[in-house]
Amino acid sequence: MKIRILFIVICAMLWNISASSAWAQSYLDIEELSEELSTPQESSQPLNDALIATKINAELTIAEGIKSGDIEVEVVEGIVFLSGTQPNETLIRKAEDIALSIKNVKGVDSSNLVVETSQVD
Repeated sequence: MKIRILFIVICAMLWNISASSAWAQSYLDIEELSEELSTPQESSQPLNDALIATKINAELTIAEGIKSGDIEVEVVEGIVFLSGTQPNETLIRKAEDIALSIKNVKGVDSSNLVVETSQVD
């Protein structure tokens, strides 16, 4: 009987030790995750550039006549790069003007935004 009680006590102690160890490990994991989340993450695109691109895309979407789905907008350090096609030169100039109207835009390169050419078979 004493051996059985001793066995139960030892099992209980081992279970408590393993439970404490698991708790300590999960607590350490939470601390590491918390530190990782509180450390600023590096991004390949500054927030300001992403915000500029979002604003330009929104303005192009609501602009009359512009085929916004045919224009790709990329912003690097405040410089806007427009690429794609538009039906005519007037709409290309309009897209440039929209991009230039957005706050913090330093310049616009639309050399890769060209007039759409229809190919007839």
